[in-house]
Amino acid sequence: MARTPTSRPRILLIGPTALDRAGSPIKQRKLYLPGLTLPMLAAVTPPHADVRLCFESVHDIPYDEPWDLVGLTGMGSGIVGAWRIADAFRARGVPVVIGGIAASLAPPEWTLRHADAIVVGEAEELWPQVIADFAAGRPETIYRAERLTPIDSLPEPRYDLLDRSRLGWWRPVQATRGCPYTCTYCSVTAFHAGSYRTRPVDQVIRDVRLAKRTGTRHIAFIDDNIAVDWNYCAALWEALIPEKIVWMSQCSLQIAERPEMLALAHRSGCRMLSFGIESTSEESLRMVEKQWNRPWRYADAVRAVRSHGIDVSTEMIVGFDGDDATVFERTLRFILDNEISVPRVHILTPIPGTPLYESLEREDRILLRDFSRYTGGRAVFRPRRLTPEELEAGFWNMYARLFTWRGIWKRIRHNHASLGPRMRAFVAGVNLHYRSHLDHGITPGIV
Repeated sequence: MARTPTSRPRILLIGPTALDRAGSPIKQRKLYLPGLTLPMLAAVTPPHADVRLCFESVHDIPYDEPWDLVGLTGMGSGIVGAWRIADAFRARGVPVVIGGIAASLAPPEWTLRHADAIVVGEAEELWPQVIADFAAGRPETIYRAERLTPIDSLPEPRYDLLDRSRLGWWRPVQATRGCPYTCTYCSVTAFHAGSYRTRPVDQVIRDVRLAKRTGTRHIAFIDDNIAVDWNYCAALWEALIPEKIVWMSQCSLQIAERPEMLALAHRSGCRMLSFGIESTSEESLRMVEKQWNRPWRYADAVRAVRSHGIDVSTEMIVGFDGDDATVFERTLRFILDNEISVPRVHILTPIPGTPLYESLEREDRILLRDFSRYTGGRAVFRPRRLTPEELEAGFWNMYARLFTWRGIWKRIRHNHASLGPRMRAFVAGVNLHYRSHLDHGITPGIV
């Protein structure tokens, strides 16, 4: 429902949920790992406006309340959810702005069919101007960030606006942005133009303390690769020790070769790191410019991380040009033999705006352009050494075997990380959550 603007505009910020195999929004009772985008956009919203955060996975979207402006963001197939939600608000006369990685990398006209305006790039510096322009009745169609946002003076995230009744115990904090590596399939690298930036340690500690005020000491650093600058890591992790938090993040596997950094990470509260190892095939890694991952060292690296009390989660991909029908058994055996507590595997998905998408487009190998299917569980392109049907069938069969009761037990029964009861419950809970997703045809890990 649109309304006559007042001196205090009402702004709704929405994080769309991912989509299931049928293209329907995925709903759940709790959101265990909330993102930071909405609390940060709320932080840069002018104080004269009233702002509400809505996470579609756990909230009903308040379509029929009076709003002056709706802002939407999304990654992957979430952009389709953003388009759907935007259409519903615009049908009610409410103006809509869409931003985020997916909207920024895809051609703007795709999103402008559904929104009054699009934000391309990082939004912190643009968002106040967007609000002012809509309030004045003269909005631009495209707001394009001309530079990367300086992250040395970000405002305090609005953790106070998070709905604690719908959240688990993890709170998002960011220490770094981007990743310096050039993996051709990665939307993060494309969005951040290969840059890597670190925030001042004192500001990260400020945000950790703000997050702790919501009643938890469990922090999820949402960084794409927290361990790149070792001097920075040393300073940050030393500063975290007095905070007595439990934290997890994503990281490159090179940390396994630095026992002193693993020891410091553990002392600072790190209890789980997620590694994008992607494939056990050197050929496949080379094809996507990730040859610096060394498959022959994976098992030793996993043992090294665990020997310092830190549990291991992995991200892997099937469907690379070097993959044939043996990839599913190889991937399954690696995960089971190394007792990976929280494994995630996806079918290679060409995200618009990435070098991978452009390459497959040139080769006329993209089969589906319905982005509701870009969930990591569908073969939307023509593989080299498998048929699309073989890729999908092998993927779902492999995943089902990983998350049988026996498969879960084999992976978590001898967990050598220094996990307390709550973290062990978290690991078990994630496995049950993923098992439930498989039962419903949902790609595990996308919500």
